[in-house]
Amino acid sequence: MDQLLSKLFNKQPRFELKWRIITPIIILCIISLILLKSTSNDTTFMVSTFNRQLVWLLLGAVIFICSQFIRIQFFYEYAYLLYAVLILSIIATYYMPEIGGSRRWIMLGTISFQPSELGKLIMVFVIAKFLADQRENFNHVVVYLVTIMLAVIPAVLVFKQPDLGTAFIYLAITYPMLYWSGVRPYYLFIFFSPLLSVIAAFNLISFYVWMLILVILLFSSQPRFWEGVTVFVFNVSCGLLAPYIWTNILYEHQRNRILTLIDPLRDPQGTGYQIIQSMTAIGSGGVWGKGFGKGTQTHLRYLPVRDTDFIISVSGEELGLFGIILILCSFGFFLYWMLAYSQKVRTNFSSLVIIGFATILFVHLLVNMGMTVGLFPVTGLPAPFLSYGGSFLLTCIIMIALANNISSNEI
Repeated sequence: MDQLLSKLFNKQPRFELKWRIITPIIILCIISLILLKSTSNDTTFMVSTFNRQLVWLLLGAVIFICSQFIRIQFFYEYAYLLYAVLILSIIATYYMPEIGGSRRWIMLGTISFQPSELGKLIMVFVIAKFLADQRENFNHVVVYLVTIMLAVIPAVLVFKQPDLGTAFIYLAITYPMLYWSGVRPYYLFIFFSPLLSVIAAFNLISFYVWMLILVILLFSSQPRFWEGVTVFVFNVSCGLLAPYIWTNILYEHQRNRILTLIDPLRDPQGTGYQIIQSMTAIGSGGVWGKGFGKGTQTHLRYLPVRDTDFIISVSGEELGLFGIILILCSFGFFLYWMLAYSQKVRTNFSSLVIIGFATILFVHLLVNMGMTVGLFPVTGLPAPFLSYGGSFLLTCIIMIALANNISSNEI
Protein backbone atom coordinates (compact mmCIF):
# COMPACT_ATOMS: atom_id res chain seq x y z
CA MET A 1 0.00 0.00 0.00
CA ASP A 2 2.81 2.38 0.88
CA GLN A 3 4.48 1.61 -2.44
CA LEU A 4 1.28 2.37 -4.33
CA LEU A 5 0.84 5.68 -2.49
CA SER A 6 4.43 6.63 -3.24
CA LYS A 7 3.73 6.08 -6.94
CA LEU A 8 0.45 8.00 -6.81
CA PHE A 9 1.67 11.14 -5.04
CA ASN A 10 4.42 13.48 -6.15
CA LYS A 11 7.04 13.97 -3.44
CA GLN A 12 8.06 17.39 -4.71
CA PRO A 13 5.02 18.90 -6.45
CA ARG A 14 5.04 22.32 -7.98
CA PHE A 15 1.77 23.96 -7.03
CA GLU A 16 1.06 26.81 -9.43
CA LEU A 17 -2.42 27.99 -10.40
CA LYS A 18 -2.78 28.49 -14.14
CA TRP A 19 -5.27 31.34 -14.00
CA ARG A 20 -5.70 31.34 -17.77
CA ILE A 21 -7.59 28.04 -17.57
CA ILE A 22 -9.02 28.47 -14.07
CA THR A 23 -10.51 31.97 -14.46
CA PRO A 24 -13.02 31.06 -17.23
CA ILE A 25 -14.07 28.01 -15.19
CA ILE A 26 -14.74 30.22 -12.17
CA ILE A 27 -16.86 32.49 -14.37
CA LEU A 28 -18.88 29.49 -15.61
CA CYS A 29 -19.38 28.26 -12.03
CA ILE A 30 -20.62 31.70 -10.95
CA ILE A 31 -23.08 31.76 -13.87
CA SER A 32 -24.22 28.29 -12.83
CA LEU A 33 -24.90 29.41 -9.26
CA ILE A 34 -26.82 32.45 -10.52
CA LEU A 35 -29.03 30.28 -12.74
CA LEU A 36 -29.55 27.60 -10.10
CA LYS A 37 -30.42 30.24 -7.51
CA SER A 38 -33.13 31.43 -9.88
CA THR A 39 -34.51 27.96 -10.61
CA SER A 40 -34.50 26.89 -6.93
CA ASN A 41 -36.01 30.04 -5.38
CA ASP A 42 -39.27 28.22 -4.70
CA THR A 43 -37.68 25.16 -3.09
CA THR A 44 -36.72 24.38 0.50
CA PHE A 45 -33.17 24.69 1.78
CA MET A 46 -32.43 20.96 1.70
CA VAL A 47 -33.65 20.33 -1.84
CA SER A 48 -32.34 23.57 -3.33
CA THR A 49 -30.06 22.78 -6.26
CA PHE A 50 -28.24 26.04 -5.57
CA ASN A 51 -27.25 24.93 -2.06
CA ARG A 52 -26.34 21.44 -3.19
CA GLN A 53 -24.28 22.73 -6.11
CA LEU A 54 -22.45 25.04 -3.71
CA VAL A 55 -21.57 22.06 -1.52
CA TRP A 56 -20.31 20.13 -4.56
CA LEU A 57 -18.19 23.13 -5.60
CA LEU A 58 -16.62 23.35 -2.14
CA LEU A 59 -15.86 19.63 -2.25
CA GLY A 60 -14.49 20.14 -5.76
CA ALA A 61 -12.15 22.87 -4.50
CA VAL A 62 -10.72 20.41 -1.97
CA ILE A 63 -10.31 17.77 -4.68
CA PHE A 64 -8.64 20.36 -6.92
CA ILE A 65 -6.01 21.12 -4.27
CA CYS A 66 -5.41 17.43 -3.50
CA SER A 67 -5.04 16.66 -7.23
CA GLN A 68 -2.03 18.97 -7.45
CA PHE A 69 -0.02 16.46 -5.41
CA ILE A 70 -0.79 13.53 -7.70
CA ARG A 71 1.96 12.14 -9.90
CA ILE A 72 0.62 12.21 -13.46
CA GLN A 73 2.86 9.34 -14.58
CA PHE A 74 0.88 7.10 -12.23
CA PHE A 75 -1.97 7.15 -14.75
CA TYR A 76 0.45 6.26 -17.54
CA GLU A 77 1.81 3.28 -15.59
CA TYR A 78 -1.59 1.93 -14.54
CA ALA A 79 -3.73 2.98 -17.52
CA TYR A 80 -4.47 -0.55 -18.72
CA LEU A 81 -5.30 -1.75 -15.21
CA LEU A 82 -7.73 1.16 -14.78
CA TYR A 83 -9.23 0.29 -18.16
CA ALA A 84 -9.87 -3.31 -17.02
CA VAL A 85 -11.50 -2.01 -13.83
CA LEU A 86 -13.71 0.28 -15.94
CA ILE A 87 -14.91 -2.60 -18.15
CA LEU A 88 -15.70 -4.79 -15.13
CA SER A 89 -17.47 -1.90 -13.38
CA ILE A 90 -19.69 -1.18 -16.39
CA ILE A 91 -20.56 -4.88 -16.67
CA ALA A 92 -21.40 -4.88 -12.95
CA THR A 93 -24.07 -2.21 -13.55
CA TYR A 94 -26.04 -4.73 -15.62
CA TYR A 95 -26.77 -6.62 -12.39
CA MET A 96 -27.84 -3.56 -10.41
CA PRO A 97 -31.43 -2.33 -9.84
CA GLU A 98 -32.94 -0.33 -12.68
CA ILE A 99 -33.33 3.40 -12.05
CA GLY A 100 -35.30 5.56 -14.46
CA GLY A 101 -35.29 2.87 -17.12
CA SER A 102 -31.53 2.28 -17.14
CA ARG A 103 -28.80 0.53 -15.17
CA ARG A 104 -25.92 3.00 -14.90
CA TRP A 105 -25.11 2.95 -11.20
CA ILE A 106 -23.33 0.55 -8.85
CA MET A 107 -25.15 0.35 -5.52
CA LEU A 108 -23.15 -0.25 -2.35
CA GLY A 109 -25.70 0.05 0.42
CA THR A 110 -26.77 3.68 0.56
CA ILE A 111 -23.86 4.75 -1.65
CA SER A 112 -24.16 4.72 -5.43
CA PHE A 113 -21.82 5.87 -8.18
CA GLN A 114 -21.79 5.91 -11.96
CA PRO A 115 -18.59 4.20 -13.22
CA SER A 116 -19.07 5.44 -16.79
CA GLU A 117 -18.62 9.03 -15.57
CA LEU A 118 -15.12 8.46 -14.22
CA GLY A 119 -14.65 6.19 -17.21
CA LYS A 120 -14.29 9.32 -19.36
CA LEU A 121 -11.05 10.08 -17.51
CA ILE A 122 -9.85 6.50 -17.80
CA MET A 123 -10.54 6.48 -21.54
CA VAL A 124 -8.31 9.53 -21.95
CA PHE A 125 -5.51 7.89 -19.95
CA VAL A 126 -5.59 4.57 -21.82
CA ILE A 127 -5.75 6.12 -25.30
CA ALA A 128 -3.02 8.63 -24.39
CA LYS A 129 -0.78 5.82 -23.14
CA PHE A 130 -1.34 3.65 -26.20
CA LEU A 131 -0.69 6.48 -28.65
CA ALA A 132 2.34 7.70 -26.71
CA ASP A 133 3.81 4.17 -26.82
CA GLN A 134 3.11 3.82 -30.55
CA ARG A 135 4.52 7.16 -31.64
CA GLU A 136 6.91 5.51 -34.14
CA ASN A 137 4.25 3.26 -35.68
CA PHE A 138 1.59 5.69 -36.88
CA ASN A 139 1.85 4.41 -40.44
CA HIS A 140 0.42 1.06 -39.32
CA VAL A 141 -3.34 0.73 -39.74
CA VAL A 142 -3.38 -1.65 -36.77
CA VAL A 143 -2.59 1.29 -34.48
CA TYR A 144 -5.71 3.11 -35.65
CA LEU A 145 -7.85 0.00 -35.33
CA VAL A 146 -6.67 -0.74 -31.79
CA THR A 147 -7.25 2.87 -30.75
CA ILE A 148 -10.81 2.78 -32.08
CA MET A 149 -11.47 -0.60 -30.45
CA LEU A 150 -10.25 0.67 -27.07
CA ALA A 151 -13.07 3.20 -27.25
CA VAL A 152 -15.68 0.99 -28.95
CA ILE A 153 -15.68 -1.78 -26.31
CA PRO A 154 -16.71 0.38 -23.32
CA ALA A 155 -18.89 2.56 -25.59
CA VAL A 156 -20.97 -0.48 -26.61
CA LEU A 157 -21.27 -1.59 -22.97
CA VAL A 158 -22.41 1.89 -21.91
CA PHE A 159 -24.81 2.11 -24.86
CA LYS A 160 -26.53 -1.06 -23.62
CA GLN A 161 -27.19 0.45 -20.15
CA PRO A 162 -28.63 2.43 -22.09
CA ASP A 163 -26.66 5.70 -22.16
CA LEU A 164 -26.18 7.00 -25.69
CA GLY A 165 -24.67 10.33 -24.61
CA THR A 166 -21.76 8.86 -22.63
CA ALA A 167 -21.14 6.22 -25.30
CA PHE A 168 -20.85 9.03 -27.85
CA ILE A 169 -18.32 10.84 -25.61
CA TYR A 170 -16.15 7.70 -25.44
CA LEU A 171 -16.00 7.57 -29.23
CA ALA A 172 -15.58 11.33 -29.69
CA ILE A 173 -12.42 11.33 -27.55
CA THR A 174 -10.46 9.25 -30.05
CA TYR A 175 -10.44 11.51 -33.11
CA PRO A 176 -8.85 14.68 -31.67
CA MET A 177 -6.31 12.55 -29.80
CA LEU A 178 -5.41 10.64 -32.97
CA TYR A 179 -5.09 13.89 -34.89
CA TRP A 180 -2.93 15.45 -32.16
CA SER A 181 -0.68 12.40 -32.28
CA GLY A 182 0.13 13.07 -35.93
CA VAL A 183 -2.26 10.69 -37.68
CA ARG A 184 -2.98 11.70 -41.27
CA PRO A 185 -6.44 13.29 -41.67
CA TYR A 186 -7.06 10.78 -44.48
CA TYR A 187 -7.05 7.90 -42.00
CA LEU A 188 -9.32 9.79 -39.63
CA PHE A 189 -11.70 10.27 -42.53
CA ILE A 190 -11.63 6.53 -43.31
CA PHE A 191 -12.68 5.59 -39.78
CA PHE A 192 -15.32 8.32 -39.58
CA SER A 193 -16.87 7.74 -43.01
CA PRO A 194 -18.91 4.60 -42.08
CA LEU A 195 -20.92 6.65 -39.59
CA LEU A 196 -21.69 9.21 -42.30
CA SER A 197 -22.69 6.35 -44.60
CA VAL A 198 -25.19 5.04 -42.04
CA ILE A 199 -26.69 8.51 -41.53
CA ALA A 200 -26.86 9.26 -45.26
CA ALA A 201 -28.52 5.90 -46.00
CA PHE A 202 -31.82 7.04 -44.44
CA ASN A 203 -32.39 9.09 -47.59
CA LEU A 204 -31.62 7.52 -50.96
CA ILE A 205 -30.60 10.76 -52.69
CA SER A 206 -28.32 11.82 -49.83
CA PHE A 207 -26.74 8.35 -49.86
CA TYR A 208 -25.96 8.61 -53.60
CA VAL A 209 -24.53 12.09 -53.12
CA TRP A 210 -22.40 10.89 -50.21
CA MET A 211 -21.09 7.93 -52.23
CA LEU A 212 -20.11 10.33 -55.03
CA ILE A 213 -18.29 12.57 -52.53
CA LEU A 214 -16.58 9.50 -51.06
CA VAL A 215 -15.33 8.38 -54.49
CA ILE A 216 -13.98 11.88 -55.24
CA LEU A 217 -12.20 12.05 -51.88
CA LEU A 218 -10.71 8.60 -52.30
CA PHE A 219 -9.56 9.40 -55.81
CA SER A 220 -7.95 12.68 -54.72
CA SER A 221 -6.20 10.96 -51.79
CA GLN A 222 -4.73 8.34 -54.16
CA PRO A 223 -4.67 5.33 -51.82
CA ARG A 224 -3.61 1.89 -53.00
CA PHE A 225 -6.24 0.33 -55.26
CA TRP A 226 -7.23 -2.43 -52.87
CA GLU A 227 -7.40 0.01 -49.99
CA GLY A 228 -9.72 2.38 -51.87
CA VAL A 229 -11.98 -0.46 -52.98
CA THR A 230 -12.14 -1.84 -49.42
CA VAL A 231 -13.12 1.54 -47.98
CA PHE A 232 -15.82 2.05 -50.61
CA VAL A 233 -17.31 -1.45 -50.23
CA PHE A 234 -17.28 -1.16 -46.43
CA ASN A 235 -19.11 2.17 -46.56
CA VAL A 236 -21.73 0.78 -48.94
CA SER A 237 -22.20 -2.19 -46.58
CA CYS A 238 -22.64 0.14 -43.60
CA GLY A 239 -25.25 2.07 -45.56
CA LEU A 240 -27.15 -1.14 -46.33
CA LEU A 241 -27.12 -1.98 -42.61
CA ALA A 242 -28.80 1.32 -41.68
CA PRO A 243 -32.38 -0.15 -41.57
CA TYR A 244 -31.17 -2.99 -39.33
CA ILE A 245 -29.41 -0.55 -37.01
CA TRP A 246 -32.53 1.60 -36.82
CA THR A 247 -34.86 -1.32 -36.08
CA ASN A 248 -32.75 -3.68 -33.97
CA ILE A 249 -29.95 -1.69 -32.32
CA LEU A 250 -31.42 1.70 -31.41
CA TYR A 251 -33.86 1.74 -28.50
CA GLU A 252 -37.35 3.08 -29.07
CA HIS A 253 -36.75 6.26 -27.06
CA GLN A 254 -33.57 6.90 -29.08
CA ARG A 255 -35.48 6.52 -32.37
CA ASN A 256 -38.10 8.93 -31.07
CA ARG A 257 -35.45 11.48 -30.19
CA ILE A 258 -34.00 11.32 -33.69
CA LEU A 259 -37.43 11.70 -35.28
CA THR A 260 -38.15 14.62 -32.96
CA LEU A 261 -34.87 16.22 -34.01
CA ILE A 262 -36.05 16.11 -37.63
CA ASP A 263 -39.52 17.41 -36.80
CA PRO A 264 -40.13 18.65 -33.21
CA LEU A 265 -43.80 19.32 -34.05
CA ARG A 266 -44.56 15.68 -34.86
CA ASP A 267 -45.37 15.12 -31.16
CA PRO A 268 -45.54 18.56 -29.49
CA GLN A 269 -47.02 17.21 -26.25
CA GLY A 270 -44.69 14.22 -26.09
CA THR A 271 -41.16 13.77 -27.37
CA GLY A 272 -41.08 17.23 -28.95
CA TYR A 273 -42.23 19.06 -25.84
CA GLN A 274 -38.74 19.61 -24.37
CA ILE A 275 -37.22 21.07 -27.51
CA ILE A 276 -40.22 23.31 -28.25
CA GLN A 277 -40.23 24.77 -24.73
CA SER A 278 -36.45 25.17 -24.79
CA MET A 279 -36.46 27.10 -28.07
CA THR A 280 -39.35 29.22 -26.82
CA ALA A 281 -37.42 30.09 -23.66
CA ILE A 282 -34.23 31.02 -25.52
CA GLY A 283 -36.08 33.03 -28.17
CA SER A 284 -38.12 34.97 -25.62
CA GLY A 285 -34.98 36.13 -23.80
CA GLY A 286 -33.91 38.47 -26.57
CA VAL A 287 -30.52 40.21 -26.31
CA TRP A 288 -30.42 41.06 -22.61
CA GLY A 289 -32.85 38.52 -21.19
CA LYS A 290 -35.93 38.94 -19.01
CA GLY A 291 -33.88 39.35 -15.86
CA PHE A 292 -32.98 37.22 -12.84
CA GLY A 293 -35.93 35.12 -11.70
CA LYS A 294 -38.26 36.53 -14.36
CA GLY A 295 -38.19 33.72 -16.93
CA THR A 296 -41.77 32.66 -17.55
CA GLN A 297 -40.95 29.34 -19.24
CA THR A 298 -38.59 28.54 -16.38
CA HIS A 299 -40.69 29.56 -13.38
CA LEU A 300 -44.05 28.41 -14.70
CA ARG A 301 -42.30 25.03 -15.12
CA TYR A 302 -42.96 24.71 -18.83
CA LEU A 303 -39.22 24.09 -19.25
CA PRO A 304 -38.34 20.51 -18.20
CA VAL A 305 -35.17 19.47 -16.32
CA ARG A 306 -34.25 23.13 -16.10
CA ASP A 307 -31.44 22.53 -13.58
CA THR A 308 -29.52 20.01 -15.68
CA ASP A 309 -30.05 19.27 -19.37
CA PHE A 310 -31.70 22.61 -20.20
CA ILE A 311 -29.75 25.02 -18.00
CA ILE A 312 -28.63 26.81 -21.19
CA SER A 313 -32.29 27.51 -21.95
CA VAL A 314 -32.64 29.18 -18.55
CA SER A 315 -29.58 31.29 -19.35
CA GLY A 316 -31.03 32.28 -22.72
CA GLU A 317 -34.36 33.29 -21.20
CA GLU A 318 -33.10 35.20 -18.15
CA LEU A 319 -29.67 36.45 -19.31
CA GLY A 320 -30.45 36.62 -23.02
CA LEU A 321 -27.97 36.52 -25.88
CA PHE A 322 -25.50 38.34 -23.64
CA GLY A 323 -25.44 35.40 -21.22
CA ILE A 324 -24.96 32.88 -24.02
CA ILE A 325 -22.09 34.93 -25.50
CA LEU A 326 -20.45 35.20 -22.06
CA ILE A 327 -20.61 31.42 -21.70
CA LEU A 328 -19.18 30.83 -25.19
CA CYS A 329 -16.38 33.39 -24.72
CA SER A 330 -15.40 31.93 -21.35
CA PHE A 331 -15.34 28.44 -22.75
CA GLY A 332 -13.48 29.55 -25.88
CA PHE A 333 -10.81 31.27 -23.78
CA PHE A 334 -10.45 28.13 -21.66
CA LEU A 335 -10.11 25.85 -24.70
CA TYR A 336 -7.53 28.14 -26.30
CA TRP A 337 -5.23 27.92 -23.30
CA MET A 338 -5.76 24.19 -22.90
CA LEU A 339 -4.50 23.75 -26.47
CA ALA A 340 -1.66 26.20 -25.83
CA TYR A 341 -0.46 24.34 -22.74
CA SER A 342 -0.77 20.96 -24.47
CA GLN A 343 1.85 22.15 -26.99
CA LYS A 344 4.31 23.10 -24.26
CA VAL A 345 4.34 20.08 -21.95
CA ARG A 346 7.36 17.78 -22.08
CA THR A 347 5.77 14.34 -22.59
CA ASN A 348 3.47 13.07 -25.32
CA PHE A 349 1.29 11.33 -22.76
CA SER A 350 0.58 14.52 -20.81
CA SER A 351 -0.05 16.49 -23.99
CA LEU A 352 -2.59 13.92 -25.16
CA VAL A 353 -4.27 13.88 -21.74
CA ILE A 354 -4.90 17.64 -21.93
CA ILE A 355 -6.30 17.26 -25.45
CA GLY A 356 -8.57 14.44 -24.27
CA PHE A 357 -9.90 16.50 -21.37
CA ALA A 358 -10.51 19.51 -23.61
CA THR A 359 -12.37 17.27 -26.08
CA ILE A 360 -14.69 15.86 -23.42
CA LEU A 361 -15.64 19.30 -22.12
CA PHE A 362 -16.02 20.78 -25.61
CA VAL A 363 -18.23 17.95 -26.90
CA HIS A 364 -20.39 18.11 -23.76
CA LEU A 365 -21.01 21.83 -24.24
CA LEU A 366 -21.50 21.49 -28.02
CA VAL A 367 -24.08 18.71 -27.73
CA ASN A 368 -25.85 20.29 -24.76
CA MET A 369 -26.21 23.68 -26.46
CA GLY A 370 -27.14 21.99 -29.73
CA MET A 371 -29.96 19.96 -28.22
CA THR A 372 -31.50 23.04 -26.57
CA VAL A 373 -32.09 24.58 -30.01
CA GLY A 374 -32.92 21.38 -31.87
CA LEU A 375 -29.59 20.82 -33.63
CA PHE A 376 -28.87 17.55 -31.77
CA PRO A 377 -31.13 14.88 -30.27
CA VAL A 378 -31.80 15.15 -26.55
CA THR A 379 -29.11 12.86 -25.13
CA GLY A 380 -28.92 13.90 -21.49
CA LEU A 381 -25.39 15.32 -21.71
CA PRO A 382 -25.10 18.17 -19.16
CA ALA A 383 -23.28 21.46 -19.75
CA PRO A 384 -19.84 21.48 -18.05
CA PHE A 385 -19.69 23.62 -14.89
CA LEU A 386 -23.20 24.95 -15.59
CA SER A 387 -25.63 22.07 -15.10
CA TYR A 388 -26.44 20.81 -11.65
CA GLY A 389 -24.92 17.42 -10.90
CA GLY A 390 -22.51 16.10 -8.30
CA SER A 391 -20.64 13.29 -10.03
CA PHE A 392 -20.38 15.11 -13.36
CA LEU A 393 -19.25 18.36 -11.75
CA LEU A 394 -16.56 16.57 -9.75
CA THR A 395 -15.40 14.75 -12.89
CA CYS A 396 -15.05 18.09 -14.69
CA ILE A 397 -13.16 19.60 -11.74
CA ILE A 398 -10.78 16.63 -11.68
CA MET A 399 -10.04 17.19 -15.38
CA ILE A 400 -9.25 20.86 -14.75
CA ALA A 401 -7.18 19.96 -11.68
CA LEU A 402 -5.07 17.42 -13.56
CA ALA A 403 -4.63 19.82 -16.49
CA ASN A 404 -3.39 22.44 -14.01
CA ASN A 405 -1.13 19.82 -12.42
CA ILE A 406 0.42 18.91 -15.78
CA SER A 407 0.84 22.55 -16.78
CA SER A 408 2.53 23.36 -13.48
CA ASN A 409 4.95 20.44 -13.39
CA GLU A 410 5.80 19.81 -17.04
CA ILE A 411 6.25 23.30 -18.51
